[in-house]
Amino acid sequence: MSAIADAVCAVDALAIGAHPDDIELAMAGTLLKLVAEGYRTGLVDASRAELATRGTPEQRATEAAEAAAQLGASFRVNLGWPDGHFTDHDAARRALVRVIRQARPTLVFTHHPAEEHPDHQCLARLVAAAVHHARLANYDAESGLPRWRTRALIHFLPPLNPAVAPTFLVDISAQFTAKYEVISAYASQLHQPGSREPQTYLSAPDFLRQRRAADIHRGSLIGVAAAEGFVTAAPLPVADPIRLFLNQ
Repeated sequence: MSAIADAVCAVDALAIGAHPDDIELAMAGTLLKLVAEGYRTGLVDASRAELATRGTPEQRATEAAEAAAQLGASFRVNLGWPDGHFTDHDAARRALVRVIRQARPTLVFTHHPAEEHPDHQCLARLVAAAVHHARLANYDAESGLPRWRTRALIHFLPPLNPAVAPTFLVDISAQFTAKYEVISAYASQLHQPGSREPQTYLSAPDFLRQRRAADIHRGSLIGVAAAEGFVTAAPLPVADPIRLFLNQ
């Protein structure tokens, strides 16, 4: 944990994904927008994606570092959990609690529990527990890290579950092109003409066009060119509904 502890610093938003590229596919545009507005962001990958059909963990690590640099993230760490074998146990929760307490984020973003991938489902549960446990003074007190209360846990919008509606949409029109430049850092996972590696969902020739179309569709729902969607774990409080809609 010491190498991870040395890398983690205080941020405004902390994004936690199961595999390198999950965060970028879900919210690269929003992360770019937050950094452009002066906020600090941190990225956590739970595994090295060693079970991936295409590429190697070493390639993915290089790609993740390049993507983090393009995103302007303050840090990116990998927990080294076994890909495909995530389990809901205390050691995993403890590792996440320590990162949250060190990063002290206002917001934590992670997978939605209704996503298709079992690792994504398990991580969603673990992060929810860690956000809760991080504010308990007597949980993992031996670490010496002070408790921390995150203001909100926010889930990525599941890409393959249309039954889940977004709680809110973030306008990423200005970041739309840059988002897909970031995603393109993961060349090992995307379509490569002439590649002899097995095809996957991500490497299909039409994958990026479909993802762009989804962003454009979500943008059309709020009258902008492109948007990313998110689901809050609890209802959003609105102190002044008049001011909320005047600011739109």
